[in-house]
Amino acid sequence: MSTPSRRAPKKIYFGPPPGVAPGEWFSGHAELYAANVHRFSGQGISGSDREGVDSIVASGGYAADRDEGDVVIYTAMGGDPDKQRHITKDQELTGRNAGLVLNEREGLPIRFVRGLDIRSGKARGGYQYAGLYLVEEHWSCRTERGHLMWQFRLVRDEGEVVADDVAVEADDDMTDLERATARYITAQRRVRNTRASRKVKSIYGNVCQICRVPVVVDAGGVPYSEGAHIQALGEPHRGPDVVSNILCLCPNCHVRFDNGALLITDDLKVVDGFTHELIGNLNVRYNQHRIGIDFLRQHRSRWADRSQGL
Repeated sequence: MSTPSRRAPKKIYFGPPPGVAPGEWFSGHAELYAANVHRFSGQGISGSDREGVDSIVASGGYAADRDEGDVVIYTAMGGDPDKQRHITKDQELTGRNAGLVLNEREGLPIRFVRGLDIRSGKARGGYQYAGLYLVEEHWSCRTERGHLMWQFRLVRDEGEVVADDVAVEADDDMTDLERATARYITAQRRVRNTRASRKVKSIYGNVCQICRVPVVVDAGGVPYSEGAHIQALGEPHRGPDVVSNILCLCPNCHVRFDNGALLITDDLKVVDGFTHELIGNLNVRYNQHRIGIDFLRQHRSRWADRSQGL
């Protein structure tokens, strides 16, 4: 008797599955597929580099994975994991791994399914739909065996990242992508406007420390800037919200810095993360703003694929 073939993937969509509430239990992939929770029957991640990732079924595939409930450290696909779930070769930021990066940049939510009672790489206790998660950040590192590994920080999206007194505009005709993007941007603005961030931005008059180009978006000519944490906040980086861990950056340089396209050396030189070309010296007002070198080193360590030799 022949083995049944995997069901064809359904059309991609972002958002909660119709009629399914967080906490609902499923016996296996077939039920997840039938309930439109996960579009790919028999595969752990659904999506592509062009569209993003709309759902993940986590079954403890890698030793470096961490599931803390509302926060999940998710290891990228690939790397030929061995029986102990350690990768045995470099991972690449392509395919569905690249799709997760698109989720981060566009604020696209992921339906996250948690495997229960995982033994030998299989969920012996079935699966639980955990709800929607957002990709908050991604980074690379070297394993103990020297292999390049990519990881993603997923955070449960229940609106708790936005304070009760912060309004998020949402029209009835907005798409799921537009709503997710609005929520993500609102949350990011809160992070950028802590007391420490405001102090750093005031030191530089809201002018970017890297490109030094004022971004004027106000009729009165006041520049706009963002407070960028060098060592990122939250798990697993645990960066502090202090002046020495914050830069004043324009939105363009902020995005590039957060994604490892810009790196800063111990002697405060800004280099291109891909080519190592020197871009210039970081503008620092030493009498008011002391930057923590350890924070810079931690930031570079998150981009192990491109920071070697810096």
